[in-house]
Amino acid sequence: MKIDLHVHSDASPDGRSSPDALAAAAARRGLDGIVIADHDKFTITSPQRCRGVWLLPGIECSTDAGHILGLLPDITPQLPPASPLPSAEDVVRELRRCGAVTVLAHPFNRNSAEPRVCTDAVETVNARACFKNPRANLQAADLAEGLSLPRTGGSDAHSAKEVGNAYTEFDLDVLTPEALRAALLDGKAKPVSVRHTPRRLKGRSQMCKARRQGGLYRRLRSLAYWGYCILLDITKGAPS
Repeated sequence: MKIDLHVHSDASPDGRSSPDALAAAAARRGLDGIVIADHDKFTITSPQRCRGVWLLPGIECSTDAGHILGLLPDITPQLPPASPLPSAEDVVRELRRCGAVTVLAHPFNRNSAEPRVCTDAVETVNARACFKNPRANLQAADLAEGLSLPRTGGSDAHSAKEVGNAYTEFDLDVLTPEALRAALLDGKAKPVSVRHTPRRLKGRSQMCKARRQGGLYRRLRSLAYWGYCILLDITKGAPS
């Protein structure tokens, strides 16, 4: 079974697509499910079927040690506010209390990354991680190997066009949260990279965020960034 473990809906400030549109995209790309992991909130609180695929609960938490995914909780965690940044240790403790699998998300998407929190797994394939650091996924794989932790993959999609650019493959006959959690914790999951997300789509998500935050300066700055992303896509091609 193919599950994209890291997808954002329009409930995230920079998300551009509804859960229904994300599910439709997942079905077109042959996925069995996606985890809706919005920024610092649970948009999906229990598994549900939509357009023939499973929408599964998750979250991407901002912490003082980077972003941490909480996948497939039994109950919705009571997490501290995202500002100021909460302690990663406190976030991991609360996610685990509620049955979630904790994953260090794209730990090297910036060259200066210094992962310093113990999670259950490491995201070693992220379709957006190589924008600023071309070796981000390779460094994450080295980290997982050094810590003897399981590996996961996800698109980090912020729009329907990005769903399935990366995912995690499970050898399961029946998709249940219990079976997925067990496979993740036992390392019986294989991250798969399909393609790197074009930079221009990141630019579009930043424009979406600026529009929601309001203010002419933010909008103009995001427009300039989008143009810069397009230029990089033309001159450098997709991240390798």
